[in-house]
Amino acid sequence: MSTTPKQYPVRRDLTSGPLSKTLFRLALPLAAAFALRAFYNLVDTFWLGKVSETALAAPGVTMPLVFIVISAGIAFGTAGTALVSQYTGAGNHGQANKAAGQTLVLLCAMALPLAVLAIVFAEQLLKLTRVPDEVLPQATAYLRIVMAGLPFVCFTIAYGSILRGLGDTVTPLIINVITNGINLVLDPILIFGLLGMPRLEVKGAAIVTLISHVVSALACYYCIRRRRAGLHITLADLKPDWPMLRRTLAVGLPLAISSGTTSLGISVFQVMINSLGTTVLGAYTIGFRIIWFFNVPTHAMALAAAPVVGQALGAGKIKLARRAVWGSAAVLATVMFVPMVLLIWRGQLVARAFIESPDVIAESGKFFLVVPASSYFFGVLMVLMAAFYGSGHTLPAMAVSIMRLWLFRLPAAYILAFVFGWGSMGVYTGMVIGNVLSAFIALWLFMGGRWESAVVPTGTDTSEEPAPTKA
Repeated sequence: MSTTPKQYPVRRDLTSGPLSKTLFRLALPLAAAFALRAFYNLVDTFWLGKVSETALAAPGVTMPLVFIVISAGIAFGTAGTALVSQYTGAGNHGQANKAAGQTLVLLCAMALPLAVLAIVFAEQLLKLTRVPDEVLPQATAYLRIVMAGLPFVCFTIAYGSILRGLGDTVTPLIINVITNGINLVLDPILIFGLLGMPRLEVKGAAIVTLISHVVSALACYYCIRRRRAGLHITLADLKPDWPMLRRTLAVGLPLAISSGTTSLGISVFQVMINSLGTTVLGAYTIGFRIIWFFNVPTHAMALAAAPVVGQALGAGKIKLARRAVWGSAAVLATVMFVPMVLLIWRGQLVARAFIESPDVIAESGKFFLVVPASSYFFGVLMVLMAAFYGSGHTLPAMAVSIMRLWLFRLPAAYILAFVFGWGSMGVYTGMVIGNVLSAFIALWLFMGGRWESAVVPTGTDTSEEPAPTKA
């Protein structure tokens, strides 16, 4: 490739222009991408619900374990967003390229051994979470197939995180449209054995997910070669750079610990759900995926705010970083209010579209009575945490995450469900308690202002950037 850097798109400055326009320009593609992903999960749930209750439950019981093995990727991807955005805000594009390259190297290096461990010990891990015997065989097959795609997932996570730091959220959306289109077409074909294909049921859903992960990673590699968003990764940027890797680890490790303990906590919480029987498990699986769909604005605004915070701090614009977080929280509080109220009021009707079991539908009514309120406060928490993710000061975020589950949710859920005898209502109420208390703690930490400094040297890099070579 002999073209020169000036022929590629310039990097987007997130610190200039109207803040509201910048946030919406970043958040809307993110929201659309999350909506597509959540919509696919709902479609997957819809088709598997037509097979059987055990088929419906199989992906649900694997979700905590899946999140455990990809949590480190998400954490170090977030570290990549912080470093790339701060170097970009400081005008040091050479270091931004290097931070991007090291993020890709780090995530790909750790993905393969994690995938192997998850595949080999899938059944044992599921047994530890007390998955019902009737669900275990299908859940084991699902987990092994999905985990085979972990290296591709981590590559996609890394690239998407880098692009967010550069202010590009459209490219990941385009990739999501392509891969979700593949999912929507292939899902019923492989689940039910249409068009001459074998009927694979749960395995079919897992194979479709694996195919989408591979296609997504290939699309990301293509975009890297095309140098989207002005990203110029050279071979030198992909060689291990220990100072940069140490900086990435320093930012990402607290997030990895946070994600790991969160995943473990969710697995413990899943044990409580599993111990309450298949009916509660089915209702929780449906309810959780519906809540995930309605939480799209939460994740979009949090991910949109983080790179703005990073570039603003890199450029020394602390007031702009504050406004980005407050503005995102205000938009979210407004947008999320009506959907959450509607779910509390009529969520049980939504569940009827996914399964015909009267018991599961009735149980879903209990879920929607209390959990949407928890999601509302969790949304506020997520946006406030964007200040710490974007600034690279991730220890407070780790502390809040650990407290949310281990200090608040799990003890409250266990006491209410199994000591006071509230059953499923106890575990649902524990979710509310954990998220609400954590939201107030996050607000207190945010107001303390210790996040208001960059973790990279600020200032403009005036040196000429070398011409890119093949990556």
